[in-house]
Amino acid sequence: MRILVSAESFGYGPITTGLNVVKELKKYDDVTLDFIGSGIALEQAKLSGYFDKFYLCDTYDFDSLNKNIDVFKSYNIFLSAENVNGAIFALKNGLVNTYYLDNLMWMWDKIPEDLNEVKKYFISEIIPCQENYKRIGNKIKNPVFVGPIRKVETKKCRPLNQLMINIGGAESFLLDHSLIINFYNNLINDILDTKSINQFSSIIICGGSGVINNLKIENKSPIIKKCTLSNEDYLKEMEKSKYCIMASGLGNFIESIGKDKNIMYLPAINYSQLQQLDYYKEQKFGFKILNWSDFDFYKKIPKYLDEESGVNLVVSNIKEYLSGDYRKFVNKMVDEFFNEDQSQFYSIRNDYVEHFEKDAAKKIANIIYEENK
Repeated sequence: MRILVSAESFGYGPITTGLNVVKELKKYDDVTLDFIGSGIALEQAKLSGYFDKFYLCDTYDFDSLNKNIDVFKSYNIFLSAENVNGAIFALKNGLVNTYYLDNLMWMWDKIPEDLNEVKKYFISEIIPCQENYKRIGNKIKNPVFVGPIRKVETKKCRPLNQLMINIGGAESFLLDHSLIINFYNNLINDILDTKSINQFSSIIICGGSGVINNLKIENKSPIIKKCTLSNEDYLKEMEKSKYCIMASGLGNFIESIGKDKNIMYLPAINYSQLQQLDYYKEQKFGFKILNWSDFDFYKKIPKYLDEESGVNLVVSNIKEYLSGDYRKFVNKMVDEFFNEDQSQFYSIRNDYVEHFEKDAAKKIANIIYEENK
């Protein structure tokens, strides 16, 4: 059984979701898996060690997909982690066994009509999505609702005196890469300028190589380390960190909420992250949240916009931040975070985690395997 896998190169979310399912598919002796993609998705796919072959392709771009049509036609199963155009292209070229993973049903303004035809449309729930599904998902032919497609667990950690700053994949074809590099250069240096940062024995700054390799750190302390990690190595470092400052991606939320951690979330760089921060606040999880709404230039961004419009509005906030000097404000927020005790909220977070099934990736892999063996 040969399976071609892709993931939208939109931060770490889609590829990490896909890799969790791939990890379960690898347990079947007669399954081989190859990957097609680019950017952060391809980088993480290679770091995972799960695949036999790799094909370079901008899977959001139909011209690039067409150049790889012979690759697609050499497989009979296609697994797409939020790669919309890849799934549509596969269906249109005879891959009826096309499966789609979706973490963001709660956010979409609509579902592309051609995507409704996939063999199974797996809808992962960590943020409630039934209301929006009823609004936009009634034409999906084969929906399957599952829990978070991540390692979700409650766990008491024994942290070291370490700070982790995780800026995520920080990549998307909808984003100006140079703008995101400038944003994180400013924000990370604002954070590292905070006096209370000196209390740590180790500081790890991790994320996609496209941004990490372009960070110019003003603080020359030898305890600061920049790196790009596989998901498994990231989880190990996160668990042993006393404090975590994170990009507001859904994966960070899923993987850390049950870990009894002191967590601060950074301003959104895309539309889903903005809405996630609002949700975390509504649920009273006790995270320290630095959101665009905390800045004096913020103008309210509505829900259920198309993704490109939502991203553009978020980007306008990034530009405002870069045009001013907000270092003292960021210092103040970080200092407050280091002086907070979030332990009173751990039980609320753990209760939230316990509502969800823990074996979604295994369930999905089993469905794909049983339908195609």
